[in-house]
Amino acid sequence: MNVRLRRTPWALLALTVACATPQQGTAPTQTTASTPEPTAETPRPPSFRLGTQVKPTGYQVELTVDPEQETFDGVVEIALTLSESTRQLWLHGSDLKVKEAMLTTGGQPQPARAVTEGTSFIGFLLERPVGPGTATLRIAYQGIASAKETMGLFRQKDGDTWYAMTQFQADDARQAIPCFDEPGFKVPWQLTLRVPQNQQAFSNTPVASEETGPDGWKTVRFRPTPPLPSELVAFAVGPFETVDAAPAGEKRTPVRIVVPKGRKAEAAYAAQATPPLVGLLEEYFGIPYPYEKLDVLAIPRPVLFAAMENPGLITFQMPLLLARPEQDTLQRQRTFARVQAHELAHQWFGNLVTLAWWDDTWLSESFADWLSLKVTGQWQPTWNMDAQRVRERTQAMTADRLVTTRRIRQPVENESDILTAFDGNIIYAKGNAVLAMFEAWVGPERFREGVRAHMRKHAQGNATASDFFQSLSQAAGTDMTAPFTTFLDQPGVPLVTMGLQCAASAPPKLTLAQRRFLPVGSQGASTAAQTWQVPVCVRYGTGKQEARACTLLTGKTGELVLTGATGCPDWVLPNTDARGYYHVKLEGDLLGRLTRGGGKQLTLSERMGLLGDAQALLASNELPVDEALGVATSLLPTDDRDLLTGALGLVGSVRSDVIPEPLRPKYAAFVRRTFGDKAHALGLQPRPGEDDATRLLRPTLVKAAADLGRDESLQAQSLALARKWLEDRRAISPEMVEVVLRLAARKGDAALHQRMVAEARRTRHPAERGVLLSALGAFNDPALVRASLALLFSDDFSSLEVLMSMPGEMMNEELPRELLYTYVKDHYDALTERLPYDARGATSLLGSAFCDPVHRQDTEAFFKERSARHPGGANYLAQSLERVDLCIAQREALRPGLTRFLTRP
Repeated sequence: MNVRLRRTPWALLALTVACATPQQGTAPTQTTASTPEPTAETPRPPSFRLGTQVKPTGYQVELTVDPEQETFDGVVEIALTLSESTRQLWLHGSDLKVKEAMLTTGGQPQPARAVTEGTSFIGFLLERPVGPGTATLRIAYQGIASAKETMGLFRQKDGDTWYAMTQFQADDARQAIPCFDEPGFKVPWQLTLRVPQNQQAFSNTPVASEETGPDGWKTVRFRPTPPLPSELVAFAVGPFETVDAAPAGEKRTPVRIVVPKGRKAEAAYAAQATPPLVGLLEEYFGIPYPYEKLDVLAIPRPVLFAAMENPGLITFQMPLLLARPEQDTLQRQRTFARVQAHELAHQWFGNLVTLAWWDDTWLSESFADWLSLKVTGQWQPTWNMDAQRVRERTQAMTADRLVTTRRIRQPVENESDILTAFDGNIIYAKGNAVLAMFEAWVGPERFREGVRAHMRKHAQGNATASDFFQSLSQAAGTDMTAPFTTFLDQPGVPLVTMGLQCAASAPPKLTLAQRRFLPVGSQGASTAAQTWQVPVCVRYGTGKQEARACTLLTGKTGELVLTGATGCPDWVLPNTDARGYYHVKLEGDLLGRLTRGGGKQLTLSERMGLLGDAQALLASNELPVDEALGVATSLLPTDDRDLLTGALGLVGSVRSDVIPEPLRPKYAAFVRRTFGDKAHALGLQPRPGEDDATRLLRPTLVKAAADLGRDESLQAQSLALARKWLEDRRAISPEMVEVVLRLAARKGDAALHQRMVAEARRTRHPAERGVLLSALGAFNDPALVRASLALLFSDDFSSLEVLMSMPGEMMNEELPRELLYTYVKDHYDALTERLPYDARGATSLLGSAFCDPVHRQDTEAFFKERSARHPGGANYLAQSLERVDLCIAQREALRPGLTRFLTRP
């Protein structure tokens, strides 16, 4: 899918994501028809899913598109098979005005009267019954190319130039083409675009012919596609330019980066990274890249997805795909490579083999996310993608602790379910972690053979998760369906309690027990009795000898005999390589044994896994605060970026709301003692000869020391540097620009605010614009916070791009958070009207930043009815309220321990 804006603008406040977030359309206009009225026939529309009595076998589509115009014209001819006689045909269409419709069967045409049903369906009523047999439905129509929405066929401006492009996943092809808009209808498409002669046109396949007419328009006909579902059809029109990359893979597939005019120099890294990733994916699947060409296209302005895997025409948010070489960052490059690997993995798993229904969205997205880590790590081994895997696993577990979280595989029974089917933390990160766990359980080679068998069997067709499990089980020689299903069909994270028993007359053994992990204050006590089939793999050692052991924990309790031990182990690592999707609570002194001496016997991934478990057990109050924070400090000092980031995650998980106000300076002092020296040693500017790990660590560590540690010196240095940067962009290294500007804004005055606003308005570079908007959300002065919020209604910015950049900083500070919350409530109707349809339901997530009953009650009262109006809104509100409840409970439970910890001599 689209990737990890693993979702909505509000969910993105703290995350960067991976595939396309699905969008639902705006309410359609009434469809009309100029064809003669047929005899009376009562429409019998579908309730949600189309039936199978009428199926498409192919499409021919001709669209007339001018990016400067808000309407477009289209003609679609759909070849059909009918299994029974009928006088009405139903397909999907939204906000489309039908001009004429004609059905032809046996060479005999007859007019069809178009009628609409709700926001999704167009029906065609016939004078005479047709079928069973074949027929062709020809529809001439007009549609809207929205300049506000980011789905269907939409338009955007880069500078003074308009571009038009599509985003059809998951169910928005119906906004541009009347069609059978479900993934199970997978057939060939042939597209023709009529565009102004000064425009370029791109689609899934190469151009077959191009003709310029005397009217100033040209007709671009594309080659037919292989079988595709409607959501993967894509095209774009505008004065784009192209950058050729090296041919990719076994077939030497042509690769191009497609950019808005004047931006060719910004495509260098994308052109460099894409071909080798294609080659690595070919090796994994054992199948050459399955399409004729590979274009990767930059979308000029912010959208609700990071990238989208359209076959032959992958689309990206521009700041993720393009960067000026002198301002590019290592993090941007790594993020691009990871997301590109995700989208490229979809060319096989998702495109060549497509899900049969959206219930299995998880499989397509989880698999692409999992495989993207693997191939990116193969391409760049020094990036340590295994540490990234553990970070994302921890992220998933944090979201999965909520009672209101969704299952990985959740039935899709209405249009709102389609939207929530792309939950980034669960569908992407949790699904990724679960796949990694089972790959480790059966072994990478057998797992890959199962994947290859699945691809060979279902190529160019559709498949289900059951089909996938069958292929894996055959390759692995053991049933994969039952254990996998326990993680797919129920929410939550297993908590495995582990104790060590050593008797003189028997081998040592581990006692195991499982239940659902629930944080303190959770209202999910009735779900604690859940069980999973958990692959538990441990590593243990005595002296210099080490061994491993595994078992499948299927009941509430179990045991694992350590038959390879020569005596009672000195230490037991409860989750080898942190591959298992479970938290661990170690009994007795097992945790202390592991962390003694900095846990040097453990791999980096294993130490990061321990930090994640400590963070969880702190949240459930099953590990005292001082012991949990002690896990972080026991693994320090270290120069390892990933381990430091994990330790910061644990320390930063203690929200300031939970800490008694008089003790907050002491907590800040603890952060400075723990991380401050390292932050000051790194400083704000790079030094000659630094390695990539140091350059990547600096922004994370400096921001933590300055924000969590309230380090006045780092804030003052940032303010001085920011003022220099506003005059000379070379004053700050690219990796540090965002952090320095945010820290500067904390102490910034009106003059700094005005200058940042002016620069954000002036720049044509989306990444720089986003950095400036993010910094504008970091001011603390009430008047300046209000001035920043007013940008939500500025003609110079879209409300979406402001919301995707600014509130993340505001929600971390008490006064800006309150002003943001109040502002959104006071301007709710006007603001949501300016937002894309699918972004509106997420506004209630603002309430999750609070930690008191008054705001909890106010959030529920204000948003309850409003959230219900928008897709996914009820779910967002439920999660927001649960997070407030958990924070309130955690505040009461942890304060005694925090008080003891922070008042020690």
